[in-house]
Amino acid sequence: MVEIVKAKIDDIVDIMKLINDCVNNMRANNIFQWDEHYPNQEIMLKDIEDSNLYVMKDDNSYFGIVTINEEQDKEYKTVDWKSESTGILVVHRLAVSPLGQGKGIGRSLMLFAEDLVRQKNYKSVRLDTYSGNPIALSFYKRLGYEKVGEVYFTGRELAYYCYEKIIEKS
Repeated sequence: MVEIVKAKIDDIVDIMKLINDCVNNMRANNIFQWDEHYPNQEIMLKDIEDSNLYVMKDDNSYFGIVTINEEQDKEYKTVDWKSESTGILVVHRLAVSPLGQGKGIGRSLMLFAEDLVRQKNYKSVRLDTYSGNPIALSFYKRLGYEKVGEVYFTGRELAYYCYEKIIEKS
């Protein structure tokens, strides 16, 4: 049975393999969003320790991961967000195994994030994605996320587009 659960320390080897597969796949498609330095094992272990990293898996395979928390990068302060800066969740480090791409895994992880917003009675989901990743840009647009600005991160040539989606109460 495929499920989305909080990651455990025991998952780290499989999580890093999934990330490495994603980095190699992005490079093969001329997308230089991630590399051998980011996201690294130290970051992923901190996400696990903070109970912010979720994995979509079954007994045999890891299909995707996502970090969901309230942490906003300092660069976000320059963005004209649609909602106040409280009552929001931020999606970080969404990754889908290259073997599972195009099968609804990313969509399921994003719907999971939106459900967490509803459970917490929050207002919105925020995220940023690399402007040089046309697959991700199209993905978030299809899910109803609205581009509200852009930020630049140290060591990255291109901008990261900031997206937000107001989540309706169910």
